[in-house]
Parts: sequence; C-alpha cells; structure tokens
Amino acid sequence: MTPTIPSEPQKEEGIGTAPSYFIASLKHTSKGHEHITFWASNHRGYALALPRFGRYCFGEAVSLNDGLDCIAVPAEAIEPLLSPEPHFRNGFGVAARFYDTPGPVIDNTRANWNRLIAASLPRSMPVKPKPEVFRKTRRSFALEAGSTQ
Repeated sequence: MTPTIPSEPQKEEGIGTAPSYFIASLKHTSKGHEHITFWASNHRGYALALPRFGRYCFGEAVSLNDGLDCIAVPAEAIEPLLSPEPHFRNGFGVAARFYDTPGPVIDNTRANWNRLIAASLPRSMPVKPKPEVFRKTRRSFALEAGSTQ
C-alpha cells in the first residue's frame, strides 16, 4: 500500500481565511488524564483548555499528523466535543478551577477520541492511533450557570 499525502483543502468562497487545525497529543494524554492534551501555540508546550490550544496551518498539521504521537484535527471538528470549564472541590469544600487556564476542555473518553480520529487528516503512513482513555472516577465537574460553589 502506497502512502498518500493529503492535499490542502480549498478555501470557501467569500472567506479569506485558510482552515486551521488543532494537534491532539496521543503521547502526552495518558489514561490518568481526565482531559485530552493539545499542542499549545507555536510548538511551545501543551494545553488542556481551549484558549491555549495552538492553531496550525495545513502544512504544519500534515507534518505533525503521524498517528503515533499526534493527530491533526480541523478546528471545527472539536467544537461539538467541548465540555464546560472543569472545577474540583478544594480542601475547604469550595469549588476551584481544575486548571490555571480558564475555558472549555475535551474529556478523555473513547467516544471523543473516536470522533477526533475520524475527523483527523489522513496520515502518510498506515498507522492506527491508539489513545489511552481515562477510566477512573472523575474529580472534576462543571459549575451550574451563575453558581460560585
């Protein structure tokens, strides 16, 4: 089987921006993580909350999309998978942010990984991504609208 390299998607008429991609990290999301880890901007670290996810152009996404360590996913494919900003109960029983960066996250579940893999760019090598899924009891929760605890 000859590997194929995907061609760049065409811009939609009237929209002057090229498609952007998020890079989900298979390597840095372990079965102990409640949320999926993504690459941050400019190849500088990793992010768990949407505001810090790095957006990558098609060329960068293709080069990073190996299926072993990373998969490149179109930005519009992650929106339906987002969960509200997670919180936990601190030692005083008060709700506190789960992460330093506020914003929605993507839960580390089999269903979410299956959707990300299905939406990802084709890989140049015939590799099947094998994510590690969180299976423990979740410590995080979402606050109700208007709630502080």
